[in-house]
Amino acid sequence: MYGDLGRGLGQLTELDLRTARWQVEDSRKRASRRQARLQFGGELRAARAHELRAEKAELKARKLAATEARVARQAINRARNQLKRAGIEARKEERARKNMLTQLYEEGLPIPPELELPIPDPEHPQSESEGQFEGESERGSERGSEEVIVL
Repeated sequence: MYGDLGRGLGQLTELDLRTARWQVEDSRKRASRRQARLQFGGELRAARAHELRAEKAELKARKLAATEARVARQAINRARNQLKRAGIEARKEERARKNMLTQLYEEGLPIPPELELPIPDPEHPQSESEGQFEGESERGSERGSEEVIVL
């Protein structure tokens, strides 16, 4: 009983495979004809054929350039979004660090050295020149009046 069913399924599978192969071959033939065809009917002169080939090549080049530009734009957007996400996480960690410092200071507990260093924001990097200006302004304020730092 099951032998006939198995044979029937085998024949059906073989038929499906044959049909699939035929469809693949047919689509390959259609694709090759489509790419080679310059004109559907009528007289085609050599000069016109060269023009049509040049137009096709130009269109293909434009499509390729547009694709490359789209891929580059997507890569830039992905990088921008990753940087934005990293900045959000860094600011979140910095807020948590500041809250921990405040809590430790209020309780009178010693502050661990790893909490003393601020967490940098990758979205807004501080360059060396900015650090120099901040250092100069701090030194300038020391010369004038005394500053009282309250923690």
